[in-house]
Amino acid sequence: MALCSFSSSLSMNSSTLVDNTFINEFLPSAPDNAVKVYLYGLALCSKPQNDDNALDSMSTALHLTEDQIYEAYAYWQQMGLVQIIEKTPFEIKYLSARENSGSSKIRTKSKYKEFNDQIQSIINGRMLSPIEYNEYYNLIENHHFEPEALIMIAKYCTTIKTNDIGYAYIVKVAKSFGDQGIKTVSSLEAKLLEQERSSIEIKNILKTLGLNRDADLDERNLYLKWINSFGFTDGVIKEVAKLQNKKGGMNKLDDTLTKLYEQKLFTIDEIETYSKEKEQMYNIAKKVASTLGLYYQNLESVVEIYVKDWVNKGYDEETLTLLSTYCFKQDIKTLSLMNEVVLKLYKLGIVSIDSINQYIAGLVDTDNAIKEILNILGIVRRVNSADRDFYKTWSEDWNFENNIITIVADKAKNASSPLRYMNKLLLELNSKNIREPEKVKDYLKNSTINTQTENKKDFTEREYTKDELNALFDSLDDIEV
Repeated sequence: MALCSFSSSLSMNSSTLVDNTFINEFLPSAPDNAVKVYLYGLALCSKPQNDDNALDSMSTALHLTEDQIYEAYAYWQQMGLVQIIEKTPFEIKYLSARENSGSSKIRTKSKYKEFNDQIQSIINGRMLSPIEYNEYYNLIENHHFEPEALIMIAKYCTTIKTNDIGYAYIVKVAKSFGDQGIKTVSSLEAKLLEQERSSIEIKNILKTLGLNRDADLDERNLYLKWINSFGFTDGVIKEVAKLQNKKGGMNKLDDTLTKLYEQKLFTIDEIETYSKEKEQMYNIAKKVASTLGLYYQNLESVVEIYVKDWVNKGYDEETLTLLSTYCFKQDIKTLSLMNEVVLKLYKLGIVSIDSINQYIAGLVDTDNAIKEILNILGIVRRVNSADRDFYKTWSEDWNFENNIITIVADKAKNASSPLRYMNKLLLELNSKNIREPEKVKDYLKNSTINTQTENKKDFTEREYTKDELNALFDSLDDIEV
């Protein structure tokens, strides 16, 4: 189906040439886009089967959106020059300009003459087009605005903007009032009086935000929401605007006041306390991230996901700085891993700086004990989590004293996998409840565990020192091939 086609009368009595009636009566007052669409579509009518006779092709050719094309044809339908046959798929029938001559002016000159004269006198920076008039008529007839109320709205808009204000803004403002049920002169007068009373306060707020101008409609509505719905005073709003430090404008201020309202913070003292706490949390986030070697351009997510929860659990800047330093030294260098450490300590009731220091000291003592065992076994490396798991099992779960563990380490030092061999020996000692040093030594001499297999040294499993490896490679160099 072709997008555009002629009516039967137009096909018989005219051609694809532009009728002088269109040029004389319709073109002068038509919007630019409407003229482009009409003329392009008129040309398409002469080739109904052509692939270009389609909505998407017209959109591409004219550099207009499909919505703009719909709007243009809606205008010409109001003017009586086209008929919209179908919306999906979109189909237009062109009508005779001569037969509809003068029809577009009937409503303008009769029913709404007084309204037209008044609104044109208010918007004196430009001539109003028929499509603009029809937008106002639609507000009157379909949205039930009093004509005089629309006149007041247009005058109100010119005080905010200028005389050459676009009609789309006026319609937007009118619909905003309409959504609030304000469509009559009396209700509009009350609303505008309310806004007028608050205009000085709004202007002061804008100045605080670094904006030296009058508020627009949306900003006025925001202010009324803060005052009437949220219950903030002008003084509180100004203080919050000062804290914003001229960043983000009214929308940013609205976000801040909405959050304060949701947290039930209404007084200046409450808000100042909240701001100080928030600043402290950002400082904590910055310090913790820096200690862990991390960089965040925006710390808001760090505060919301981690720091706020840590602070609510009772940790402060001092304790979190200490914990982040400890985590870094233990190669724990992400916030999620540090969070696991914090949650573990919290479950253990370790929150104060003294209890954390005591806990960390205990960990250091444990690592030193493990380091001694590794030295006995001939293993040269840093203590890792697997070592700590072994030691926890031996010392806490099986209740072996450290001196017993070192005796077993001395027995296992020549095994190919000394830690695993140690674990086998301690497991057997635990199962037989042997814990006294002399009895342990006697038992190890006669252990039923196959020490011959364990003592076979395997280069692939044994952890060698640097000196041992150098000596081994030197000996390999002497071998003749």
